Amino acid sequence: MSPCAPRWSMTPDVAPKANLQWIQALRGLAALMVLFFHMRPHWDLAPLLAVTGAATRWGFSGVDIFFALSGFVVYRSAQRTIPTKGIWPFARKRLARIYLGYWPVLVLIVLLTIFVYHSSLPTGKKMLFSTLLLYPNIWDNWLAPAWSLTMEVYFYVWIALITLMPARHQLAAICCAMAVLLVWGVGWLVGDPARVFQGQQPLRYALTGLGLEFLAGALIARAYDHRAWVFQNQNARTTAPLCAVLIAAGLALGTTSPYFDRVEVMRAASFGVVGVSALMLALMLEQTRFAPPAWLVAVGDASYSPYLLHTVLLDFSGRLRGKWGLTSPDALLAFLLALPVVIVLLSLLWYRWVEKSTLKLAS
Repeated sequence: MSPCAPRWSMTPDVAPKANLQWIQALRGLAALMVLFFHMRPHWDLAPLLAVTGAATRWGFSGVDIFFALSGFVVYRSAQRTIPTKGIWPFARKRLARIYLGYWPVLVLIVLLTIFVYHSSLPTGKKMLFSTLLLYPNIWDNWLAPAWSLTMEVYFYVWIALITLMPARHQLAAICCAMAVLLVWGVGWLVGDPARVFQGQQPLRYALTGLGLEFLAGALIARAYDHRAWVFQNQNARTTAPLCAVLIAAGLALGTTSPYFDRVEVMRAASFGVVGVSALMLALMLEQTRFAPPAWLVAVGDASYSPYLLHTVLLDFSGRLRGKWGLTSPDALLAFLLALPVVIVLLSLLWYRWVEKSTLKLAS
């Protein structure tokens, strides 16, 4: 390559990469963002670490990145599977990926609750509904992060129905679905904001604004696979900086009020824009000669495990800290600094020995 040759290598005649390392790196980043968001109450115990709270308090937006990534990945998977093999192989693969990664974590929680914490289990209804992922509200779930899995399963149904349509109608179907979600969310926000801010919006989960993030990921998948102009060589130098600007704008807007976390359509308009723009930027980076850090890709490959395990391990670490009586500032600081590293390493081991092995046995 000559010194003047552009680093952006994709042209309209070059097919998109099948192995998307930057996408995996972005997945790893999202998992770490959620981890550090839930680390805040622990790190607040050490004055030197408490100052990070100004940044980590917005780490929940890693979930918005996950929704955009999921829309991208799942739509591409549906496109490859449903037209030739039907809906059942697609559903079986996606549901197995969700449930067979989730259920072993629930088993771990049961074992810890009974044999380590010597506590009582939740009610039978809560255990059953949590096991089947029927709770879209974070406060109802046995494992807090499972609320997003409930939404994921719901979004899979949307994608399956869209992919069953003739290919020429799918783009219009995605856009129409997004328009319905947007009009419904904005309409209630303008017409009855008090009700919305109290979480009492009608059909809050059936017509959730978070679906905008997922469907936007599906739109990007169509654009990427059809080599739309935004992913062509001559336009990449423009669209990549634009994505960076949108990420900054989404963060700036979302951090102005806590309601951008609690009201789904507002969240989609701020942190959702961050997630979708980050997805596009990652696809831009796929076209360069640069590779993401290998360790971040590894975390991305295993991202489902740390996402599910981190709250369990944080709870265990809090109990362990109390049992050990870590009150010395130096000892507490060392413990808290090591904690996220240990959680990530344990999650990688869990992914290798439990999650992958379970999926392999099931297949």
